[in-house]
Amino acid sequence: MAKAQGEEAFNKRRVRFSYAGVVLSIGLVLFLTGIMATLAYQSQVLTDDLKENFTFTLFLKPETSQAQADAFIKEWSDEAEIRSLRFVGKDEAAVQFQKDLGEDFVDFLGFNPLSDAIDVKLKADFVSPDQLTKLQERFAKSSIIENMAYDRDLVSVIHQNVGKINTAMLAAVAVLLLVSLMLINNALRLAIYARRFTLKTMQLVWATKAFIHKPFLKEGLILGALGGLVAAVLLATTYAVLTNEWPRLGVSLTWSLWAALAAGQILVGIALTTASTALAVHRYLALKTHQLYE
Repeated sequence: MAKAQGEEAFNKRRVRFSYAGVVLSIGLVLFLTGIMATLAYQSQVLTDDLKENFTFTLFLKPETSQAQADAFIKEWSDEAEIRSLRFVGKDEAAVQFQKDLGEDFVDFLGFNPLSDAIDVKLKADFVSPDQLTKLQERFAKSSIIENMAYDRDLVSVIHQNVGKINTAMLAAVAVLLLVSLMLINNALRLAIYARRFTLKTMQLVWATKAFIHKPFLKEGLILGALGGLVAAVLLATTYAVLTNEWPRLGVSLTWSLWAALAAGQILVGIALTTASTALAVHRYLALKTHQLYE
């Protein structure tokens, strides 16, 4: 009797340690996943900011009047691609060019060789080589446009690198989740192994599968939620430390971002543990009675 009680106490301790390991492992993996998601978000924010400050310059024909330029701006302002259009007169352009050059080239030449222009800023989703080529073809049809200029190489570099970064981030997150699933599955199988005879007894007295699964799935749900909460607390601590050390990061490391990631971490934690629990319970229910002793 004492031996049986001692074995039961040992199994209970082993189950508790297994469950603690599940919570800790899923918390750490989801914390790392949250860090990766934060980096991906920051990368996207910086990329969008760079794209939306990208300028597509349209040089106007010398005979273009202010009224024609204003009409062009009004016509294009409602297009889906356009974030803003601004008329830049040749005198304004000359002043800016003189600042950049460091000398008065107009006085040296005796005239202003620059043209009136319209600076076009686009929405981030439309700053890509293909979209810009299509837009250039549309602008070329206007009777007031003489020439166009934009940094093609910069657009290509941004477009290619963003794709590579996003792919690398997704691959890292996928690997972390796979590792997490393997660790959680092993820990839960060990925990349920200690209760395999209880499972088989319930099955032998004709308990339904749903009835047998229910308490275990409930435990899995709680463990997943706890693991997600651990990850959320660690992520909040990281945000607090970073924004305290570098206050400027507070602009992008917002608590609304943390709340969204924390909710995702909890949901992913619940999904992983309930799925692993269901698989482990199903495995032991499928075993024959003599196999439980192996």
